[in-house]
Amino acid sequence: MTLGHCAWQIRPSKMSAPLLRVLRDTAKSFTKISPPTPCPIANYGLSLISTRCLCTGASAGIDIGLPINQQSRTRIHRERKAWRIEKRKDPKFEQSARHRTLKIPLEEVIAEWETTSAPYQIRSVGHHYNIFQDLFDGADFLPQIIMHIGFDQGGEIAPVYRGNLMTPTEAASEPSVLFSSPPKDLWTLILVNPDGHLLDNNAEYLHWMVGNIPGNDISKGEVVCDYIKPFPAQGTGYHRFIFILFKQDGCIDFSQDKRNSPCHSLKERTFRTLDFYRRYEDVITPGGLNFFQCRWDKSVTDMYRQTLNMREPVYDYDAPPLYTAPQRKWPHKKRIEYLDKYIPPK
Repeated sequence: MTLGHCAWQIRPSKMSAPLLRVLRDTAKSFTKISPPTPCPIANYGLSLISTRCLCTGASAGIDIGLPINQQSRTRIHRERKAWRIEKRKDPKFEQSARHRTLKIPLEEVIAEWETTSAPYQIRSVGHHYNIFQDLFDGADFLPQIIMHIGFDQGGEIAPVYRGNLMTPTEAASEPSVLFSSPPKDLWTLILVNPDGHLLDNNAEYLHWMVGNIPGNDISKGEVVCDYIKPFPAQGTGYHRFIFILFKQDGCIDFSQDKRNSPCHSLKERTFRTLDFYRRYEDVITPGGLNFFQCRWDKSVTDMYRQTLNMREPVYDYDAPPLYTAPQRKWPHKKRIEYLDKYIPPK
């Protein structure tokens, strides 16, 4: 059953007779409005609701991504079954598995995962971290373009996955971004922080933007806004830093979004992904998603003072005073708490 753009995913569960009766009546009321279709509500319980149904934005449930090439599940299961039968007939394979000497080709496993389950799992993680709600007002997309992003740490690479923790020091320099693409395709890459704006909770800070990227060569793209390291304010916890990759239908004139280089003005870096997408929605389509989480460290202090030329904002949590129940002469079956206010604080 579909209500608007919100799809309810249902699985079997044990139900009581009164609840089953209510669901059957509900199903009958829906069949009066729409053409009669087999309604699974009468036979299944609402024990699983899709996370896409929990979005509250006006665009909740709308798919704005690239077209999805659905693979035949029957063919996939048939191929996996044939592979299992083949391996079971191989005595060397069985012997190496029993003696724990079997070597698993992890690169092949990761490559298969990226082409099968990865886009759906990444989208699920995006919903879990409320990325689609905060950036696209609830509209989502299937991240079919898998990006490999990493920050150079003097010979070692600090990778960016989906929500892993990084420090502002590790993300101090411009990252390397790799993805598969035909050489004639054009792309736009943005890096935004939806949690760190100091004046407007509904705005973001644009940390990096490169447009008109030919193929997968970031260095040949047009730098619309140069890279700036994360600067989460002290006391504000973890911030999400989100990479979004858009596929372009053709070359785009980004003169309206061009920032001065270097751009050290937070006012100029104020950004809204939803407004940007609405402006170019006829020529761009989101297709890739990566993000990491970052919180304050000592390098952020120098960032505010030397690069942004401003005082560093510091946020402290004001804990509410400890509640103490009024003193009673004969407290019946209640904990005597009035003496707590005479105990010195720790």
